[in-house]
Amino acid sequence: MMDDAQKHLFPSAGSTLELHASPLRGGRHDFRGITKVRRYAALDDIYSRIGNVTRGLTLFAAVIHKSDYAKQYKGRVDPYAGAFEGICTMFNYFLKKVQSRSGRPERGIVVLDENRPALSNQLRTLLAQFQATGTRWSGLQQVIETPFFFDSKTSRIMQIADFTSYSVFRWYESNDDSYIKRIFHKFEHDGKKVHGLKCYPLACTNTYPPVKVATTVVTTIEAASTIVVTPTGS
Repeated sequence: MMDDAQKHLFPSAGSTLELHASPLRGGRHDFRGITKVRRYAALDDIYSRIGNVTRGLTLFAAVIHKSDYAKQYKGRVDPYAGAFEGICTMFNYFLKKVQSRSGRPERGIVVLDENRPALSNQLRTLLAQFQATGTRWSGLQQVIETPFFFDSKTSRIMQIADFTSYSVFRWYESNDDSYIKRIFHKFEHDGKKVHGLKCYPLACTNTYPPVKVATTVVTTIEAASTIVVTPTGS
């Protein structure tokens, strides 16, 4: 899907072009010199492609409201750790549902960006901790204990995670739903109840369609967003 987008939108760039939402919108890096009209049209095209995937794609994202989070935990819980804990909990809950419906064991993997070694090492340590003691909300019986590392420059999966994270960032930070509205239905949900997109503390979670955001909310960048293509049966 992302390969097709690259070939359609930037045919002369070659297959190694990294599709990265923020530089594409801002005209930076590989997208320098491309007109704003063309860049914005490319963003719309990519988000529409993500939203139109019919099977095998479920999105998850976690947001941290920094000031409220610091007050609730008195600075004891790192925002990145809190967001990752939320992602792991959502993912495990989803896999348990899939297992219950399919009647066969379902396991999932966590994939980290190898281009961010310090953060990836922190998250790998946290994953081991969650495997041993569980998160604040549940155990992680469905998640394989060893994370995988991909290079976001060559992994289209990681690039979908980046676009997902950016859409959530724009919605929470700027009250801009132009991207989230195209993919909101892909976040894990039961009917109208959305399980795959949460803000911590949970009272800060936005509803959709969006209402005006009166406070600044900051995502914990790409590490706070992940995707599931298909759970792996064991």
